[in-house]
Amino acid sequence: MRVRELCIWTFAHIFKSVKRRVFLLLCFICVFIVIIKWRLTCTNVHPRLHIQHICTNYAKGASVGNLCQSLCHPDGVPSLSCHSFYMEKEAVFSGTWMNKSVVFKSLKKSSDTKELKQLNSLNEKKYPTEEEFSKMIQSNIRNKFNISVNDVDAWRMSYIPNQLGGIERNIEMENVWSLLQDNEYLALLLYEKYAIFPKLLGSCGSLYAVQKLNSISGYWHLMTLYDSQEEWEKRIKLSLMILDYLFLLEKKLPEPLHICDVKMNHFGVTSDSKKIMYLDLDSVHPRTIVDKITGDGSQCKQHSDCDFLDCRSFCNLITFKCEYGVVNNNLQIVCERIFLGWVMSGRVMVPGLLLGPRTPRVLIELLELCANPTSELGISRAPASKEIRKRLYNLLINLKLS
Repeated sequence: MRVRELCIWTFAHIFKSVKRRVFLLLCFICVFIVIIKWRLTCTNVHPRLHIQHICTNYAKGASVGNLCQSLCHPDGVPSLSCHSFYMEKEAVFSGTWMNKSVVFKSLKKSSDTKELKQLNSLNEKKYPTEEEFSKMIQSNIRNKFNISVNDVDAWRMSYIPNQLGGIERNIEMENVWSLLQDNEYLALLLYEKYAIFPKLLGSCGSLYAVQKLNSISGYWHLMTLYDSQEEWEKRIKLSLMILDYLFLLEKKLPEPLHICDVKMNHFGVTSDSKKIMYLDLDSVHPRTIVDKITGDGSQCKQHSDCDFLDCRSFCNLITFKCEYGVVNNNLQIVCERIFLGWVMSGRVMVPGLLLGPRTPRVLIELLELCANPTSELGISRAPASKEIRKRLYNLLINLKLS
């Protein structure tokens, strides 16, 4: 009897152990699938595969652009490094091109992309004429950025910049049209004269390259207990530069731009450390466009249902529809996410750029007011005022000089 009980106990123990291992294996597989599907990580094999795909299309004559020849040269692009956490792109990786440090970005195919070729009266798909193509470009820009471009600028944008001659025009149209569907690529073109975003260097097919900047996340760390006076002063300087940059986005453009996906590593600083720029433009939109996104009339049950990432709005709790424009602003979300840090259940979990042992109480109180101007419970849905910006800027200047 004792032997039987021992056998039963042993079998049950083994079975439980096997079940536990199978459960852990299934959990591991699920996590792995999520990581791959959402591109939460990548290896340096990914960039090579993307370049290989682009160069195959280049050899067939399907990909054109000023990057193609050097990109597909046997020497290729040295020192490729894959970037993670870019869900709006097929791939993002850095390397060296023409002795410059650049970031390559590969477009992600979208199901809502408008077809370039249209049906004619004979129900045949035909490429647009030059005039029709220019009109399509003007309409696309108006829909995405609420900007009207004249015929000359539309004609200029209908061609690949710095592209050598001798290519089929229809192929060039295909390449141009796919690039102009990308919010980031379009923003780089439209706001180039304002020098507020990294410089667009060129393209090859669905791949384009931009100037590489150093992310400000290198100045931020979790171990703030070891913060030196020099590091603290650097972070104050960076914060002042960010405030200047937000002012530029708000006041110096034809229409205020909202950055709706605010992260520390999305801010970059130029090599001379004199200028801040925003690096990820997939969720950068003019105010009128953000208002349309948050107030699109879709069904909602709570306010967060109407939010577009960090651009927040309200749900009409009578009609239960999203009917309002964006209600917070860039300064509010930067104070919340960048200066203060990530907050959960009312407590700071990950310190921000201005939070550390050297932060005076008066600055903490002002940052909390900036992040939550109306002292709401939960997520703030109000803009930080000009007065708050002025007080914060002056306080940081005084801290920098002291």
